[in-house]
Amino acid sequence: MGAIDWIAIAAYAAAVLAIGGWAAKGASSPKQWLLAGRELPTTLVLLSMVATELSAATFIGVPHAAYTGDWSYLQLAFGALAAKLLLAARVIPAYHRAQVVTVYGYLEGRFGPATRRAAALCFVGGRVLASGARLFIAALAFSAAIDIGLPAAVLGCAVAAGVYTRIGGLRAVVWTDALQALVFASAAGTALALLIGSVEGGLGAALAWATEHGRTEIFHVEPWIAIRSGLPLGSALISGFFLTLATHATDHDMVQRLLGARDGKRGGRALWLSALINFPMTLLFLLVGTLLAYHHAIAPPLYDVSDARQVFPLFALHELPSGVRGLMFAGLFAAGMSSLDSAICAITATWVSDIAPTEAQAGSPQRIALWTCAALAAAALAMGAYQAALADRPGALPNLVEFALSAMSVLYGGLLGVFSVGFLAPGQGTDQSAVTGLALGAGLGLALFLQPLVTGEAWIAWGYRIPITAALTGATVVLAIPRKRAT
Repeated sequence: MGAIDWIAIAAYAAAVLAIGGWAAKGASSPKQWLLAGRELPTTLVLLSMVATELSAATFIGVPHAAYTGDWSYLQLAFGALAAKLLLAARVIPAYHRAQVVTVYGYLEGRFGPATRRAAALCFVGGRVLASGARLFIAALAFSAAIDIGLPAAVLGCAVAAGVYTRIGGLRAVVWTDALQALVFASAAGTALALLIGSVEGGLGAALAWATEHGRTEIFHVEPWIAIRSGLPLGSALISGFFLTLATHATDHDMVQRLLGARDGKRGGRALWLSALINFPMTLLFLLVGTLLAYHHAIAPPLYDVSDARQVFPLFALHELPSGVRGLMFAGLFAAGMSSLDSAICAITATWVSDIAPTEAQAGSPQRIALWTCAALAAAALAMGAYQAALADRPGALPNLVEFALSAMSVLYGGLLGVFSVGFLAPGQGTDQSAVTGLALGAGLGLALFLQPLVTGEAWIAWGYRIPITAALTGATVVLAIPRKRAT
């Protein structure tokens, strides 16, 4: 990359740090650091939701999925929309009425303190794994683009996100996320416009080629459902619905900014609006991947694209003009940071509120944030090693975006099971049975996540793992002895 590109990236990084520092002026107390005083405007919450959901896995993984396949990834958005409408109407307002600092505080009132702590630990473990996978994907692109090792790329991203999050808490996260959402959307839009202008015959010829080769297909209705694949429409709807229920009702990383809204109605509105924005944003990245496939089919590149995971950053590195290339990698940097900063803030909030809420720790969440950065970096390297192990088993290796989504399936099913009983079955279950259910759900979730490494292929697709583990956990909570009598 040239000097202009580095100037663009540096300008973006300076803007993020400046906004984070400005936002930190309002985070003088733990309450302000953890929930921004519950004063966040709806538009800001919405932009932060979009930035966090459209992570580096989207920026790199969705073009990769379209480059090697079709547009079936968009099916997930329909299941996610249904789940968000349900959560916006029922769950987010309930959290606001309960005035919880984290969603796990709701479980203490329903089951007891042990459930609250166990659920919080499950969230921390699950979020470290999920955000570690996203950090690995972002670092993969950076290491290819600027020719540095994967560990150095991981460390650089983790440190950058940790600096402003440690200072400003949730307020810094949402304000920097707003900038990051605009930057990576602009970067993807610019890349798409340049691709359309550079390919032979323009957008019409590219779409005609893609249609002829089955690359614009969205809905796969035959078969309707398949336990070993997330490709059929029924499987995708199940996957999108249950994944979104788990992430946006039990994952404090997603719910934290909704709790920072002024009330449950505004938080719910930001949630369902983010579901609508998800459609055009996902389609934008799918178009980029399809146009890259057409571009390479009619004019094979002179550089090596044998690793299709890096096809989008390699295109930016070799074919975008100077300056635009810098914007593109600033967008990638934004995508990576928007996932990391919210994870750091949410894990820290959960640790000091639910796991170790001593007076000293509650007064210094910034210290916990530093340890969180280190844990995320370690998880990213572990995820890289796991994907490298799967590469030796072609039938077990998912594309990048599926790999990121599957990392969420380890612990989130158990959380969904406990929360479902809490909301839907008043009087059922005890502190003891809820903790037992979480432990069983976590064990099953880990076994399902590791099954491709053990068996050489995925017998159960990632989208089914959350409902399966949620069902086991929920049944354990309700049926385990002793039970709490209904009052």
